[in-house]
Amino acid sequence: MFKNICDHVDDPIEAMFKRLSEDAHPDKIDLGIGVFRDDAGNVPVMRAVRQAEQQLFDQNQPKSYLSPLGNADYCADLEVLALGADHPVVKQGRIVSAQTPGAGSALRAGAEFVQKLSPGSVVWVSTPVWGHQVEFFEKAGLKIRSYRYYDKLNCSSDFAGMVEDLQQMQANDLLLLHGCCHNPTGHDLDLDQWNEIADLVIEKGVIPFVDVAYQGFGAGIEADVAGLKLFANRVPQMLLTVSSSKSFGIYRERAGLLSVILPADAKDIGSVRRSLRDTVRQLYFMAPNHGAAIVHEIMSTPELTTLWRDELDATRAHIIKMRSKLRKTIEAANPDFDASFLESQNGMFSCLPISDEEQLLMEREFHIYMLPNARVNVAAMNDAQSKTLADAFAYIRAQRLAETQQASA
Repeated sequence: MFKNICDHVDDPIEAMFKRLSEDAHPDKIDLGIGVFRDDAGNVPVMRAVRQAEQQLFDQNQPKSYLSPLGNADYCADLEVLALGADHPVVKQGRIVSAQTPGAGSALRAGAEFVQKLSPGSVVWVSTPVWGHQVEFFEKAGLKIRSYRYYDKLNCSSDFAGMVEDLQQMQANDLLLLHGCCHNPTGHDLDLDQWNEIADLVIEKGVIPFVDVAYQGFGAGIEADVAGLKLFANRVPQMLLTVSSSKSFGIYRERAGLLSVILPADAKDIGSVRRSLRDTVRQLYFMAPNHGAAIVHEIMSTPELTTLWRDELDATRAHIIKMRSKLRKTIEAANPDFDASFLESQNGMFSCLPISDEEQLLMEREFHIYMLPNARVNVAAMNDAQSKTLADAFAYIRAQRLAETQQASA
């Protein structure tokens, strides 16, 4: 059997991490993996998280099994965090949720849940998109189609192209949307655009699948989910995933949420809950509880909630500062280039307008490592790295210009 495993190669993401680990340069720069780093380059643990862990330790809680749906208190916390306690979906009990091992597992479980009900459904994903998201749906046996979203080389949105492509959606297709801080571009829909897409979803009978992975990293904890709340108010049904990895800085604890939002006239919510339970049980039985327990301890302790919000606000302020710094350094090194897109985008990531070949050249010459689509993790950058990246970008553009002039000579 195992002899059949041959010529198995790394995907582009794992290949980048391998090149990074093999690079012995003392000043190599990792702008790939999606973690927040402070000015010293460390990935800090929030004080609210440390205090919550201590409180949980002092409580001496048991470690027996939970339901496959996981920590019900955590699920309720995230439903309220994403939608608000007064949202009709929450107040009317039209939401069924499962705690999952991170948002990736939530996407995979959601894909499996849909595939059982509607195996012919097509999943529509943005161009560009976070590559692993596509894999979750493909492995469940669903077909993938892309819609235009962002013009990377011109650093601009393509909402008109998005709407034109989505006109081809059919009833019961899935439309994958990022709730905020789009990965990898950082470009988000505004509320008018959320409204227009809601009109299209209703017209086509499509099921939206909204992924919220960076709440609090863009415009603020509540502001980042304004589009989601509007959408959930308008569309009859949808799927929702929420990750706690970034917002609480508990990356390796793998705590996430998968929710099914039902129509107002839904009759048998119990069957939906049992079906969701069986879906996740067949994939991994139950999610680990530690990360979820940390989040619930924070959200149920007013002092920790306040501390967490303050720390998350400070993280967001740092990201905004680094976006401004990167714009200034890039424009200083490239006087003819408008880098204002960096400050108009949200969250951890932006994409540099360079090709795959140019990205590899930047690795070789400057030891700067980014994930596909030249995705820069601005949240992992410090001032010195900003200057190095700006100089590298100027070098790439000069090389490009020289090659163009040589080709036309």
